[in-house]
Amino acid sequence: MDQDQRIKQFKQMAEADPNNELGHFSLGKAYVDAGRVADAVAPLRRALQLNPMLSKVYQLLGDALDRDGKRTEAVEVLTRGVTVADEQGDRMPRDAMVGVLRGWGSPVPPIKTGDRPAEAATSGASVEGFHCSRCGRPDGQLPKPPFKGPLGQKIFDNVCNGCWREWIPMGTKVINELALVLSTPTGQQMYDQYMQEFLQLDNR
Repeated sequence: MDQDQRIKQFKQMAEADPNNELGHFSLGKAYVDAGRVADAVAPLRRALQLNPMLSKVYQLLGDALDRDGKRTEAVEVLTRGVTVADEQGDRMPRDAMVGVLRGWGSPVPPIKTGDRPAEAATSGASVEGFHCSRCGRPDGQLPKPPFKGPLGQKIFDNVCNGCWREWIPMGTKVINELALVLSTPTGQQMYDQYMQEFLQLDNR
């Protein structure tokens, strides 16, 4: 699927349910991927209005603002994003935002290295070399692939139990809002695409 098709599809989802943070997040990311950073700002801001705890959105929004010539706003967004990500134990986006702030010579908020709040803890195995693709935590791996096939194995290898549980109700919203028929190849493909977008598996 080319970039214009992705943007059209995610825009449809965001418009179908203005309160669905996944639709706005996915639309903003698609705009960023297409180099349309000015267009990305509004949907990414909307995603944060709906869910201020989306660590990855702070990272994307800060990047979009900076590339749009708004460094001061970008610093504010990333500074807040570092704190949010650190509070949740989302190490990958936190460390990425810290690196950007340091590269700009901007102050970095205090980091509680190694701390993970109780609500972020996930049941599951701690396996050497495992880090969740979405939150960056090194534990909570699923006990087995959630379903058969390469994609099920990919999720098992890269997604923690907590993030997988977050996807399940979001996946139901995707099916309902886009009226997907999973028994058809097109419906299954679209569902898998949204799932990989949410779990941040698209580059894995």
